[in-house]
Amino acid sequence: MKRSNKRKAVYTVSAEYRYLFTLFCCVFLMVSASAAWSQSRTTDSDYTAWKRIGIRAGGKAKQMLRREVPHFNTRNCLALTNAGYAEVHEQSTMGALDGLTTALKVSRGNHSLVEVQSAPTSGLWFAVYDTASGWVAYLEVNSDAVREKSSFNSHMLFSTAVAEQINAEHLYEHATEYAEKFDNAIFNGNEFRIVTIVNALSAGVSTAAIRAFEFHDHYCPGVTSGILLADYIKRYFPLASGGSYFVQGIQPWCKEDALMVLLNTTPGKKSYAVTYPTAEDIASWPTWASNLSTVVYRYDKGTETWGGLALGYTWGETGCPDYGHAVMNKLCTDLWYLDRMDQPEQFITVLKQFTLPLGTDPKEYARPGVDPVLLIDNLN
Repeated sequence: MKRSNKRKAVYTVSAEYRYLFTLFCCVFLMVSASAAWSQSRTTDSDYTAWKRIGIRAGGKAKQMLRREVPHFNTRNCLALTNAGYAEVHEQSTMGALDGLTTALKVSRGNHSLVEVQSAPTSGLWFAVYDTASGWVAYLEVNSDAVREKSSFNSHMLFSTAVAEQINAEHLYEHATEYAEKFDNAIFNGNEFRIVTIVNALSAGVSTAAIRAFEFHDHYCPGVTSGILLADYIKRYFPLASGGSYFVQGIQPWCKEDALMVLLNTTPGKKSYAVTYPTAEDIASWPTWASNLSTVVYRYDKGTETWGGLALGYTWGETGCPDYGHAVMNKLCTDLWYLDRMDQPEQFITVLKQFTLPLGTDPKEYARPGVDPVLLIDNLN
């Protein structure tokens, strides 16, 4: 009888432990769910706050522009911002994009809202440009004023709020004045990206070009060369069904960013590589490779082989004068190229066409210590 009671006691204790363990699990799950729900509410709150800030930025920009251009109409405006990339107090600023859309009726689809990539530690800025007059309102958020987003200080919301006329013609006519203003960083270091992008958009650029300079974070002759190279490759070296590209930047510059975006070839997908040759490396290359910039490999699913083009790029003679500052000099070059974006053959030359040996992958030409030019030189 005593042994039986002992077993019963042990069984009772075990049952109690199971009950307590089950209760603990239920409480843990409830707390976890509550935390997740709370996090969701916090995210929603952040979105609402940043949307309000985006609306405030759009409204402030309209006021600033109407002081300079009384008949300013939002139908003529472009909005640039690094919202969504910049973080303030480690919080996403993505909601500000919807705030701009609400205040200014700008949109991604008609190219009137441009998202410019930046480091998360960069200041959050907005630039609203009137295409009719060339005036821009530039605003940068004061991070201290939004430390409490639910009750941010609207009077201190922007640490910088300036308006300038930056259409190309006005800049060229007042080159000395604006060279000094750009040296003094009137847009807190964003002068080049804002000036080049708004003037390019006003002149008319393709969606592909916008995707490229959004990623590159400004519009320059270097990224233009990548746009032209991508167009050339798609026209004259197109993919067949089931095919794919591998691109290798032999002498890298801004073009790489455009090629990655426009051909969807990235290091993360193991379809992009770059080399950084020394002067001695270049001196050892064969004559045909003296102007080599990029190699594009194309996989043919039918033959299971990779073919390739070694491409050279030649810079155009723009005839642009020296305006005394890099911003205006490069702007002039950008606009010169815009009239020739449908003529990639004018700048790109096929230096060598070849086929890799059966079973050879382009990544083998991108290994450490390998000079791809010397390997390609031995191919037919």
